[in-house]
Amino acid sequence: MDVADIIDLARDQTHTNSTQFPDAQMLKYLNIVKNNFWSYIVSSISEDYDWDIFTANTVIWQDEYVLPLMASDTAWSKKVTSVSVNYDNEVYDDGGLKYIKAKPVKLSSLKRNWNYYKNNQDKNFPIYYIADNSIFIAPTPTATTTAGIELKWIKKIVDYTIATLEWSMVIPVDHHEVLVQWMLSYIYKAKAQNAEAVSEKQEYIRQRTQSVRELADRNISPIFMDYPVDRESRSEVIYPNIV
Repeated sequence: MDVADIIDLARDQTHTNSTQFPDAQMLKYLNIVKNNFWSYIVSSISEDYDWDIFTANTVIWQDEYVLPLMASDTAWSKKVTSVSVNYDNEVYDDGGLKYIKAKPVKLSSLKRNWNYYKNNQDKNFPIYYIADNSIFIAPTPTATTTAGIELKWIKKIVDYTIATLEWSMVIPVDHHEVLVQWMLSYIYKAKAQNAEAVSEKQEYIRQRTQSVRELADRNISPIFMDYPVDRESRSEVIYPNIV
């Protein structure tokens, strides 16, 4: 369904019309539901729906790199799934940079101060952590490299408009009815029909859970599901103990 169809269906199921609930109001409801449903999908399954690659330049002796801020009209990162670094400007025969996949760590679990890892971590076994809206990598780059950091992430869905078509909605079409379901709750709540609002939200939660089960079925080997393996990839190296 296109966005206009979803809005029409929500009105139809609640016996309302565009005078009572104009498009602008319905879009607010729909985008709230879309954000909730998408967050649930991204956090519940490792299917990498709507993933993308983003690169940033490394800067000599700089360990912090700020992620682009999310906004309702930009499809920036919803969830970072991997961070890779090129330290020496090594390239493949075709000129593409050779990246080394970094290992995510928790700053609180490290045995030493972060400054130690910035200066002493083996560049063949880089590590990173995310804090606020920044990624911190170690060891610190000793050279400035164009596109020296490669991020793979799941994108945020840009807010829908009344003109958004089915093919661009990101959420698979078979699950658009789930979007309609929670919109019903918002409509009933606006009409002060609280019992109906609660009931429709409970049904949304049930449908959301069922949808995630169905979406997860796409991956039959979750342990091995990954991005295409780079040539001479070092992404699966075994890290020594970080001390």
